[in-house]
Amino acid sequence: MNGAATPLRVSEVFLSLQGEGPSAGTPAHFVRLQGCSVGCRWCDTKYSWDAAGGRAGTVGELLDEARELGPAPLLVVTGGEPLETPALTPLLELGLERWERVEVETAGVLPPPLSHPRLLWSVSPKLPRATPRWETTWRHAPAWLAEPNATFRVVVGDAPDEDDLLRLLERHGVPAARVMLMPEGYTDDGLRDRSMSLAALCKRHGFRLSALLHVWLWGARRGV
Repeated sequence: MNGAATPLRVSEVFLSLQGEGPSAGTPAHFVRLQGCSVGCRWCDTKYSWDAAGGRAGTVGELLDEARELGPAPLLVVTGGEPLETPALTPLLELGLERWERVEVETAGVLPPPLSHPRLLWSVSPKLPRATPRWETTWRHAPAWLAEPNATFRVVVGDAPDEDDLLRLLERHGVPAARVMLMPEGYTDDGLRDRSMSLAALCKRHGFRLSALLHVWLWGARRGV
């Protein structure tokens, strides 16, 4: 099958700024894929969990739809959980033909299916307080460590998250230079308070801090 004709289900396609992770602040086209089994309790995109939800399309149609929204150097493939989408590899291959950079946001539930110098992986393994499936998201840490363009972006909230974070990073041998911490929260005050705590943690251990620019700019809503 021609990669552009590969079917998939999508939750939404939009143009915005990447709000988090290593590409924060970059104008980007977003393709939010449908379907996720990770089940984080604080997830703000639960509408993308049902694999039968969203709408149907092909890889080529959805990327054409994204490009028609206006120019941007970055394509962000998010979810849902992109690694659970069989069409992910053809989507990334065609995306790399059309965009300067492609970034995938994933919980890391499977190893990386593709490596490319312009393909970035924002891997967000979960802490035990987030989901009963948290161990699944750390299972393939060695494969993600072997991928040079993978950043470990971990959402951190209330206790015991910070202790669990340090324990899991040490257990899996994740170097501090590849870690970004992101505050759990949906409001300006909540994000600011949590970010201040994480800033202190970053200074002590050499991690980076990830903002949530899209939440600060537009609030926790769809299409931003």
